[in-house]
Amino acid sequence: MTTNQTAQTRDMGIYLHIPFCKQKCIYCDFPAYQGLTAYYDDYVEALIKEIDLWCAQQPESTTCPVDTIYFGGGTPTELSNSHIELIMERLAHHFTFKPNVQISIEANPGETTHAQLSGLHNMGFNRISFGVQTFDDEALRFLHRSHTSREAIEQITEAYDIGFTDINLDLIYALPNQTIEDIERNLAIVNTLPINHISTYGLQVEEGTYLEHLVRRESLSLPDEDIEDDMYDAMMDGIEALGFERYEISNFAKHEAYSRHNLRYWQYKDYLGFGAGAHSFYNGIRRGNNRYVVPYLQMLGRDVLPAMERDPISTERAQEDYCFLALRTKGGINEQHFFDAFGVHLMDEFGTIIDSLVKDNLLISDNGSYRLNSVGAKHGNYVFSQFLR
Repeated sequence: MTTNQTAQTRDMGIYLHIPFCKQKCIYCDFPAYQGLTAYYDDYVEALIKEIDLWCAQQPESTTCPVDTIYFGGGTPTELSNSHIELIMERLAHHFTFKPNVQISIEANPGETTHAQLSGLHNMGFNRISFGVQTFDDEALRFLHRSHTSREAIEQITEAYDIGFTDINLDLIYALPNQTIEDIERNLAIVNTLPINHISTYGLQVEEGTYLEHLVRRESLSLPDEDIEDDMYDAMMDGIEALGFERYEISNFAKHEAYSRHNLRYWQYKDYLGFGAGAHSFYNGIRRGNNRYVVPYLQMLGRDVLPAMERDPISTERAQEDYCFLALRTKGGINEQHFFDAFGVHLMDEFGTIIDSLVKDNLLISDNGSYRLNSVGAKHGNYVFSQFLR
């Protein structure tokens, strides 16, 4: 029996994907679309129908008490609070929420009003994530972000004053023309804000994005590998110096204010995803929905669940996934947890690989657990790849 199968008897996470944006960033390859306001009502109706159909076909999933709810996108706050309330009411109709359920929503600075934030808080949302990316206005314009640095600072402060005590902001490094000094200025601003969580990422050039188009045309230049390494060190060391704990490769928190929903992914636990482009992991099967809004609406209009991908996970694949997901977190892989999940010993399956990574100073062996050190975290993709047999 795998970890995800035992997890379903404990609790559940629910993800809602809202694929709408005021304007799409040049680096974004997520299912997120601008200019579709005419579809908002129909989309919410379809999303609610998807929840109903799933619960009718998989009623046992509704017996798991819900520990986390996460509205992601896109920009979920593109929907009205009335829309969001309809979705929450439908979830509450089918599922039981745990008393301390963490309910998160993503938002773009400068795009939500005081009344909207206050309404979300009153609705039960207790965690908000702002897509700040940078406090450099020129870089924000280049990325096609809709806000300014000042708006980001004001919106974060406003959310805190309303009552959001769990606030995340996203930061990107390795931007065109960015310097180490720019990163240090960003972190100096971060240090003045009432937040307790940071997610940080290096800028990635994803296929099919406008950023890729610009790079192919040589219209811009990105930092070379050595400079990007220096930026990585400056960002990681700088965030920790502000008192944030690095509990996952890209995520930092104060006072254990972890994103419990994202921890579900890294701890190989079950979660259900609803919406265009949403993914689920339940009963050892990964599912992925149609990522395009109109086909998604059409399928649900025919009372058909919109899953386009269905990937049953073999025991071998489950062991691999478990290892490299666990290695993303500060706890790493635990021998006893692995045995409890799969009924076999970790070192029998991956001993040669683990010994080699420890010898290469990429993993730390710590009383039956194996975790990335700072060098291993920097080269995480290489370490993870070693567990793919």
